[in-house]
Amino acid sequence: MNKFTRWFSILLLATLLAGCGFQLRGSTPETRLSFESLYLDAPVGTPLERDLRTVLRASSTQLTADAKSAPVTLRVLSQDQEKKVLTLNAQGKVREFSLTYRVRFEVADASNKKLLQPPEIALQSILSYSEEQALAKEQEERMTFEDLRRDAVAQIMRQLARVKPEQL
Repeated sequence: MNKFTRWFSILLLATLLAGCGFQLRGSTPETRLSFESLYLDAPVGTPLERDLRTVLRASSTQLTADAKSAPVTLRVLSQDQEKKVLTLNAQGKVREFSLTYRVRFEVADASNKKLLQPPEIALQSILSYSEEQALAKEQEERMTFEDLRRDAVAQIMRQLARVKPEQL
């Protein structure tokens, strides 16, 4: 395939994708933030904090080092992972667990006026369990909590997109 054909094919593919309404995940108008900078107040070094920083940077939002210099502050008030036995088999051994990931946060402006009341995001998943596959199920549990955390970050971003300039 020569250079011209390759470039023509790429251009044709890009035109077709644009024509069908294709957009990258998270780039819809409903998820764009109406402010340019934000102060993130979250427990440093936690996976939730890292995920939030990554997503905020990807959304072209500047993260400030000082809460007073940002028009909006996102405070993570708490985060919690919970694992409960959901069902038992006839021998009294665990068959399923209920995994719950909770995040409480608030959004405030520079004068500490609450723009969003402290909502709680609670996500749940059911995990089957087998003692014969204990190591694999342990890994599956970790991965499930990671998925729940990423879903929570996406929901936080959708909540942040609801904060409009007239509120600032």
